[in-house]
Amino acid sequence: MAHYFGALVRDLRDSYELRVGHRLTVDLLGARTGYSASMLGSIERGECLPESGTRVQSLDDALRAGGQLKILWPVVQRLGHCPLDDLAAATNAAKPGYRESGSNALFPGDDVERRELFQLAAAGLLAQTPLINHGEPIRNLAERMLGTAAGNSVEDWGVTCADHMHAVQTQPPATIRDDLVLDFATVQHSITRATAEKLPGLQRISAWLSVMHANVLTRLGEHGAARRWWTTARHAADASGDRDMRVWVRGYEAVFGLYTPRSPEALLILARNAQDLAGDRLSAGVLIAVAAEAQALAVLGRQPEAFDRVRHLRGLADRFTMSGESYGWGTSSTAFTSAWVHAFGGATEAAREARDQALAANPNYQNAVNVRLHEAISVGRSGGYNEALLLATAVMADLDPAYRTHMMTHTARRVLDTVPLDKRTTLPALGDYRLALNAPIPN
Repeated sequence: MAHYFGALVRDLRDSYELRVGHRLTVDLLGARTGYSASMLGSIERGECLPESGTRVQSLDDALRAGGQLKILWPVVQRLGHCPLDDLAAATNAAKPGYRESGSNALFPGDDVERRELFQLAAAGLLAQTPLINHGEPIRNLAERMLGTAAGNSVEDWGVTCADHMHAVQTQPPATIRDDLVLDFATVQHSITRATAEKLPGLQRISAWLSVMHANVLTRLGEHGAARRWWTTARHAADASGDRDMRVWVRGYEAVFGLYTPRSPEALLILARNAQDLAGDRLSAGVLIAVAAEAQALAVLGRQPEAFDRVRHLRGLADRFTMSGESYGWGTSSTAFTSAWVHAFGGATEAAREARDQALAANPNYQNAVNVRLHEAISVGRSGGYNEALLLATAVMADLDPAYRTHMMTHTARRVLDTVPLDKRTTLPALGDYRLALNAPIPN
């Protein structure tokens, strides 16, 4: 396991430029983790291991590994330098002749995996890691033994995606990520075995799951990883040939990009491209793309254009019939967009009216927090700087820590953006506001 851990560290360092955009040398990695170049080389060759989980976390953070090293660490601690091949051989010796021949014989790869899982289970390791503690590898193995490894139908996956969408909207993001990744991996396995008839449907499901994973990563503040998942979502949607999905992916990306360091101008282009792709066809994706356009225009200070797009959005929403999956568009969405646009225009009363409409239609925690922060932005833009900071502080302080997200703090930081620099230090509410915003966010 030490050699496997080291190989993973080396692979993450080698792929860093492709994943992040610039090289990560051994010296730079050492500076970030406190290890010497020679020590890192020993770790990468599997000759030694980090001293503690804290050091593993520093490696994971420095390599932008997204928790891969942290997840693997409990197993590595238990097995140390013992090769998995030795464990598989030991299991094979203990269970001779099991499923080795006949009509029920396993494929060689499945048999090796079975032996490794038996040995890991015997060592008590399956309960040690988040992605394994629900028995997922054993469940997948059982599916193969039963001959059902091809997985769910496209219709079944549609129900699963709808469940994930509900969880994304109502649950803390840190509790959702693992299940999304597992289902995405299962769909990819099904795609490799799909018939030409089923392939487009599974590609559409892949796009849907990718969007939700990008959504969760954005909420967790992992913006680089989120951008890569948005790209995967676009590629999967395009491969499926489903125009509604292609439009929705791009519109949703534009909306969520507004809560990241991405350029509002670039997101405005993305939202308009989605509408061009839709043509005359009305779908939830079109509504989301128009909402993104209106919000981006408001951020850019182009208020007359933003108000015009809100009016256009209302007209489209009146014509749109909810049928089947709404892909995140709901009865509160038009009011939410209106609250955003009015907030950036400093129209306090209009923003409050839109806030009340949005909350009446959908009181879930994300909606409630964001529209109340929109109100704080509108108060700040109308000159009530201290009142705006007090309101934002109250909103964030009242929130259960498990439900805090980077999207919320991003919106809350926009409240301070309404205050001129020369007035900030004079505001009594500034200290408590900064404390509320800097509280830790679970990941």
